[in-house]
Amino acid sequence: MKTGRVFIILILSFLCMASYGRAQVSYTQADSLIFEKCLKTLSGGHNKPLPQIVTEAALFFRDTPYVAATLEVNSPDEKLVVNLREMDCTTFVENCIALAQTIKAEKTGFSDFCNFLRRLRYRNGEITDYASRLHYSSDWIWENTQQGIFKDISRQLGGTPLRRHINFMSTHADKYEQLRKSEYLIEKIKKQEEILNKRGTSYVIEKQGVLKSEKQIENGDIILFSTSIKGLDFTHMGIAYRDGDKLTFLHASSRAGKVIIEKHTLRQYCNTSKTCNGLVVLRLNNND
Repeated sequence: MKTGRVFIILILSFLCMASYGRAQVSYTQADSLIFEKCLKTLSGGHNKPLPQIVTEAALFFRDTPYVAATLEVNSPDEKLVVNLREMDCTTFVENCIALAQTIKAEKTGFSDFCNFLRRLRYRNGEITDYASRLHYSSDWIWENTQQGIFKDISRQLGGTPLRRHINFMSTHADKYEQLRKSEYLIEKIKKQEEILNKRGTSYVIEKQGVLKSEKQIENGDIILFSTSIKGLDFTHMGIAYRDGDKLTFLHASSRAGKVIIEKHTLRQYCNTSKTCNGLVVLRLNNND
């Protein structure tokens, strides 16, 4: 009888995975269990402002291991990869926002979380191929601003115009496994880079302006670190957090090897980076 129950559980697990497979989702049972634990920990959060829920979700993930390239699964087809066990800086921020959106909407299903995550990560929320993923943070900002998920408040915080030419992926295709295998995808990435470059000037808070702006930065604001690296726009992101009187941020740190509350202030972190030339600040919309 016990063997029969185990067999039924295995069959049900397989059916669940098969269903998500059709929806182009890759995840493990551990990911769904972490999702359930997060919902329980943040129970009742739907009555709170979205930035507060994002901050609490970020604190929930403290000490989660940092792992780079978690989205690059060994599959010929692009899938929505859900990995709550290990994160890089971008997936950490995306997971926190998608979880907060799920809680705010009073949803409880893992599939609901997956839908929010897909809309954040893919152009128009549609998964077609590798090029449909929002690889450049500039593209990610633009798409999710259009959706009304957040607004870029960098200009009102004293940001100054910064014009840059984005082409890192197409000019360094050898660094990306999918691009090494496909001239077609390289051309699609080039076309998207052209679109990004035609969008024009963005506003960045320069290093020396962070001190003046930091009083207006709030818990739950999304912080992106602009870079001077040729062809790139941003190299890191995190979630603003006031640790007592200190303005710092939560992030998946490659140096620490896990999700942490950064020990340096936001200004110190930016100033000690050789390639950081400023910050962009995004403020989530409550959608109350």
